[in-house]
Amino acid sequence: MLEEIIGAAAQFPTIIFTSALVVVLAFWFLVLLGRAHVHDFDADAPALAKALGGVPVAVATSVVTVCGWLVSLTGLVVLDRAGVTGFGAAVARVALLALSALVAWSVTHGLVAPLTRRFSGEHRSRQRDLVNGITPFDPGSRSAHS
Repeated sequence: MLEEIIGAAAQFPTIIFTSALVVVLAFWFLVLLGRAHVHDFDADAPALAKALGGVPVAVATSVVTVCGWLVSLTGLVVLDRAGVTGFGAAVARVALLALSALVAWSVTHGLVAPLTRRFSGEHRSRQRDLVNGITPFDPGSRSAHS
């Protein structure tokens, strides 16, 4: 069974999500090390950040990637077990890619909806601090500002 999952993770369309999942995991590892911040991509994708109600783009992208990977992996295992081959398999795999992306976006939108108030309040607080001359704590600095 493990071989089946690894094989499915390395085939189209799941390989697209597998590659993205590796990047997401590397990003969160950098966050844990203090070399990246959760809000680092918000300025790069302001429309996406706004569409998600202030939830950090990195969080939403991570959820989309994990959900898409799980749906695609499950769908591909089901297709392989069903024995679909030839042109039908190619069409099914392209449809699975579209379905995985659609389900991932829908699930992400549903999961981040309850978080919008929390993150939008945090964003306003950070903006207010910057306007008032208060700099956020930087764990890499030698001294902390109060």
